[in-house]
Amino acid sequence: MKHNKYIYVAIIILSSCTNMSYQPNIVSKSDVQKQQYVVLGTIIDLTYVTIEGDRELGAAAGALIGGAAGKNVTDSETESDIAAIIGGLVGSAVGSEVGSNLTSKDGVELLIETNSGKLISIIQEVSNLNFKVDQKVRIIKRNGKSRVLPFN
Repeated sequence: MKHNKYIYVAIIILSSCTNMSYQPNIVSKSDVQKQQYVVLGTIIDLTYVTIEGDRELGAAAGALIGGAAGKNVTDSETESDIAAIIGGLVGSAVGSEVGSNLTSKDGVELLIETNSGKLISIIQEVSNLNFKVDQKVRIIKRNGKSRVLPFN
C-alpha cells in the first residue's frame, strides 16, 4: 500500500491548480493597492472560448500514479522496473488529458475598440459579469496582464 501516498500527493497537486482564476473581478493579492493603467473602449465582438487546462501537473501526477501502480504488478524486480516505467509513461499521457480537462475554464474573447481607435483582443474567464456588443468597458492593465470590466 505504499503507492497510496503517491495517489494522495497527486490529487493534492491537481486540486491545488483548480483554484487559479482568470475572472476579471477576482484580483491577485499582489495587485492590491498598486497603480494600474486604465484604457476605455467599446466591445465590438465577443467569442466564447475554452481556456486550456494545466497539462503539466496532470502529467506529473499521472506519471506518479502509473509508476507506483506498475511497480506492484509483479514480484520480479526487472519486470517490476519495466512495468513502473511503462505505467509512468501511460499515466503521464492519461494524466495530461485528465489534468487539462479538470482545470480547463470557460472563457470569452473580447474584441474592443479603444477610445483612441486601436483594436485589441483580451481573453478572460467567464464570470458573473455580462458583456455584450456596443458595451462600454474599461481595460485595466498591470504587469503585462489586462482584465476587462464594464464601464458605466
